Amino acid sequence: MCSTVSAAVEGVAAAAGGPAEEILALVELADRAQAALVERVAAFDAAEGWAADGDFSFPCWLRARADVTRAESLQLGRFARTMPIAEEAVRRGELSVAKARLLAGVINERTEEKFAEQEAFLVDQVQRLPVDAARTALDYWKRLADSDGPDPSDPTENWARMTEGYRGRWHLEGSLDQVSGTMLKAVLDSIVDRMHQDGRFSDLPRSCNTASHRTAQAVVEMAHRASGARPDQPAVHPDIVVVVPHHTLTDPDPNPFDPPTVLGGGPLTLTEVCRLALLGTVSTMTVDETGRPLRLGRKQRLATPDQWIAASVRDRGCVVPGCGRPASWCQVHHLRWWERDGGLTDLENLALVCSHHHHLIHDAGWVLEPLADGAWQLTRPNGTTVANPRYPGNQRPPPRQSGQQPEHPSQSKPDPPEAAAARAAA
Repeated sequence: MCSTVSAAVEGVAAAAGGPAEEILALVELADRAQAALVERVAAFDAAEGWAADGDFSFPCWLRARADVTRAESLQLGRFARTMPIAEEAVRRGELSVAKARLLAGVINERTEEKFAEQEAFLVDQVQRLPVDAARTALDYWKRLADSDGPDPSDPTENWARMTEGYRGRWHLEGSLDQVSGTMLKAVLDSIVDRMHQDGRFSDLPRSCNTASHRTAQAVVEMAHRASGARPDQPAVHPDIVVVVPHHTLTDPDPNPFDPPTVLGGGPLTLTEVCRLALLGTVSTMTVDETGRPLRLGRKQRLATPDQWIAASVRDRGCVVPGCGRPASWCQVHHLRWWERDGGLTDLENLALVCSHHHHLIHDAGWVLEPLADGAWQLTRPNGTTVANPRYPGNQRPPPRQSGQQPEHPSQSKPDPPEAAAARAAA
């Protein structure tokens, strides 16, 4: 059996055109193997084939004969019993087993009925999302569906613990509700930004200048400021932006896959939005299909804070297909360059790109262009285009109940250099 499987794997790899194609082909093969497993489990469980070996259930039978966890065996059995639409989508190759496992993970005795009602909708939605985004969306759906279960937004359930460990190192851990966690993260991010501006990270070696290291220093800095040990350091005022889709305010049954979100953070319920607003340090932006147009012409080169917020809401991060870097890691790029093309500092001429892709565009001859369908195209210096990946990173518009997908405001290509020169001469 092992030799047959090995031969099949080698055959798939040999048929691919190169290392990249081999990897993608093997990933597809692994998913198809998992899909075949799900299909056979459904038939085996329905026929109670496990009973012939004296077992109580399929999960009991499988755990005694294969290296799988209890949770994995329960999920495999659950596919057949409670997820007929997902099971069929997996069988047809339209839904990955990884996403089917996520769907199975939201089912319990309190959500089973709601899941059965909405299974087709949920399968359709997660098919469009990368696995990590599907996990976040399904966690949010479960929060809404499991109203009688533990309330993750209950601040009385918050806890934190500090313990002294080996050789005097302290360990900090805790669990916070969405509102409390959002506020704490915003404060720590503001302290990190201030420390970065003061150059307090510039001398750190690369291995000690990671996000986790900077957050740890911000926690200590927050304690210093609270104790009055550093009165020369001004208080920070965190910027929290909550993006509220208009339909969540008007629709009695809003789309759970397009919820209010903290810019750069996770989804919120309307109750949590109200709690954050009461803190007095929150900006709420209601968005529709068209976004928020802001115009400054050529009076200034740098985007204003309002334009940054609007671009972050619209682009959600680096717009280069396949790049998932969030807005907080990005810079504002003029599609028609400020210096070369006489580009305007208007929102429709701005796009968020991470520093890596900004360098490729400005210094290495790569070209980034918006397409008519709202997608983006990246072209190499030799004129060949980069094939868009299956999941185009930040630029997949959120699902809409109407089925309409919002377009990026900028659909026109930059003028060629000669046109810009002629316009400047005129």
